[in-house]
Amino acid sequence: MTTSALKWFYTVPEKRPYLLAERVRNSLWEMRMGGLWLDAASVEPHFTLTGIYHGGSVQLEWEPNRWLRLTAKPEAPALVEALRVLLLRKPTLTYTNKEGHIVTEWWVQVEDAARRWQEIQGKLAFAHPRRLDQ
Repeated sequence: MTTSALKWFYTVPEKRPYLLAERVRNSLWEMRMGGLWLDAASVEPHFTLTGIYHGGSVQLEWEPNRWLRLTAKPEAPALVEALRVLLLRKPTLTYTNKEGHIVTEWWVQVEDAARRWQEIQGKLAFAHPRRLDQ
């Protein structure tokens, strides 16, 4: 895990928009995600960064040391893999939201992951759900 991932996901990051976006961008650029740009939309938990990845829309949301959600259109498997490496954990689940974006979520606690999995079951807003951590 890079030091920068420790400072923006596993602990509460700084609440200055430019610094937060810069820290996350740099940690992903180190993972060769050069086609990515993110700006801070919210610097309070849950934190939100929005931007573009190779011309498509992308959003990162998270609560430090609890969960992270990547929303992308089109699908961004290389970005999912970069986040997997940075966070040192497999994504927990994925689904397509009602806007047609691919959503991938990482949950730190097993109990929270199980609760989230139950929340999305059978709801039209969560199409094609798949559990990825089992």
